[in-house]
Amino acid sequence: MPQDADERRRSQRIGIALALAGAACFSAKAIFVKLLYAQGLDVTTTFAMRMVVALPFFVLLALWQGTAGLASLDRRDRLGIVGCGLLGFYLSSWLDFIGLSYIPASLERLILFLYPTFVVLLSRLLHGTALTRSGAVALALSYGGVVLVVWQSLDLTGSASALALGTAFTLASAFTYACYVIASTRVITRIGSLRFTAYASTVACVASIVHFGVTHDAAQMLAAPSSALGLALGLGTVATVLPILLVAEALRRLGATQVALLSSVGPVVTIALAWLLLGESISLLQSMGAALVIAGVVLVGLRPAARPAARPAATH
Repeated sequence: MPQDADERRRSQRIGIALALAGAACFSAKAIFVKLLYAQGLDVTTTFAMRMVVALPFFVLLALWQGTAGLASLDRRDRLGIVGCGLLGFYLSSWLDFIGLSYIPASLERLILFLYPTFVVLLSRLLHGTALTRSGAVALALSYGGVVLVVWQSLDLTGSASALALGTAFTLASAFTYACYVIASTRVITRIGSLRFTAYASTVACVASIVHFGVTHDAAQMLAAPSSALGLALGLGTVATVLPILLVAEALRRLGATQVALLSSVGPVVTIALAWLLLGESISLLQSMGAALVIAGVVLVGLRPAARPAARPAATH
């Protein structure tokens, strides 16, 4: 019996480490993207390079999950996988990449972190779920924090139009991701989080490559400098595939609620990396706003404000 308890504690410690590592890797995405933009790459090329690198890994993950599992899916599940892949991993991510071309990485991460609050609001709208008092407080904290950070970012960037565009695109990204989380619930419950992520991510990768092929010449990607190719490799592996695997294993060991709470370190990691690697400033007002956003989202996780939705193995 004591041995079982020790084994559980060990598994939990490993799960916590995996969840924190996964959140940190996801948080590095914005840094890689900003560095690629600094190399002269545009949004669509950067987005496609990420997916080109990630696609073989997702295909291997799908094969590892078993082709028999794919054949056993009914038509509704297959359509759900394609639709969710296009909505959550393609459209939402593409909107996020556009937003990053206008606003600082630290602000982008905080806005994306709002997606659980959108899940709460959508659940209320679609299912008539009553908003609890703690839920209302959580929403007020989260959105109040974003207002503070956006206000301070305007003082630092000096471009109201760029800030408005970037904020709008990133909010749209967070909103579409929240729609994806709700829409994917039934399919994830039926086939499992990791298998769903492998299939849906493969769909998104193919869509992004087709998008690039329609709008760009393939030579543009091949002509990218070697430093950009190295960054794209890091973006597709360290900030995309690796955290998906880390978070999936953490979900197995800890469950969705604890992993979601541990992911609150994500914005902090992004802010720190943006300061170290991109030279983005950190003001007292920004820190206060970030703290409010994180507190609001954590409160949503601790005291659910609406019907919970199944969580995928990865975010953005």
